[in-house]
Amino acid sequence: MDCEIVLEYDDEKEAIAVLEAISPDNAPYAVAERNGRKITVRSRSNTCPQMLHTLEDLLACVKVAEETVQASR
Repeated sequence: MDCEIVLEYDDEKEAIAVLEAISPDNAPYAVAERNGRKITVRSRSNTCPQMLHTLEDLLACVKVAEETVQASR
C-alpha cells in the first residue's frame, strides 16, 4: 500500500520549518521532500492498519509544526 500527501504553504520559509520539524519522526516509515512551497510525503506499508497508524502520527506532527510556525509569527 502506497500513499502520497502533498502539503502546500504560503511561503518557502514555512515549508522549510515544517519539513525540518517532521523529518526526525518520518524515517523509516515515510520520506518527505520539499519543492518550493510544497512538501511531498510518501509512505509505504504492508497493511492498512500500519498505514493508518503511520499517517495519523505524521499528520499529528505536521499539525503541531504548523501551529508552532503560526505562533512564531
